[in-house]
Amino acid sequence: MQKEIKKYIKYIEKNLLYISLIILFILLFSYVFSSCFRFVLYFLNIEPNFLVVFITAITLIFSAIENKKERKYNFNLNLKNSVEEKAAIVIGKLFIMMNDSQNYLQTIKDIKNAIEKNKKFVDMNNVLSLDLLKKDRELVGSYIVIYFSQYIQNDWNLMVDKINKIGTNCSMAMTNYNENYNLINTAGFENETLSNIDNTIKESEILNEEIYELTEKMKNTLLSIIVENNNKMKEKYIN
Repeated sequence: MQKEIKKYIKYIEKNLLYISLIILFILLFSYVFSSCFRFVLYFLNIEPNFLVVFITAITLIFSAIENKKERKYNFNLNLKNSVEEKAAIVIGKLFIMMNDSQNYLQTIKDIKNAIEKNKKFVDMNNVLSLDLLKKDRELVGSYIVIYFSQYIQNDWNLMVDKINKIGTNCSMAMTNYNENYNLINTAGFENETLSNIDNTIKESEILNEEIYELTEKMKNTLLSIIVENNNKMKEKYIN
């Protein structure tokens, strides 16, 4: 019973403006076509004009309330869309960083393969340019601090640290390879970085896997925020 009452109250609140207009038309119709209604008004000493003005004033008040609700809805909608847009930018950056991590790892493996086969390795992908990695990182970082700090700030910091480490591993391997290419596989040649390239690969594989997991975790967290915001909007303004 209480649930039904709440349902009716919610319906009335939602359609209060239309109900008021219907009442106004009913009163107008009654006044025009019902002599009994006019007699009641006369007996109660109620001026018809006062009644019309009173109902009109109520209607205008309800209209103002509806306009305020609409402005609030538009504000919340714009805010929701803004958060979604920024979440999409952050997710895109996460995928770029994950892809760069995979490229770093594969480059180290390719350098090892070139050493073993005594072939010249050429960085066709220019992985050390860091252009994509650096692009929009400050912007994305600011979005995370302002909008998503409590959700993914720690994971973002971890990911930045890990991508820097695997990038350093790749840079060290490539730099030492390029500087010593003519000496590799010659008698007596020693290079600590290239000699430990297997360990570097193992470490980088772990880093790459952790970067993938962090990417998935942050992506899912951001998507859950979007879904939650959409559900709140539906619950508040649609349902």
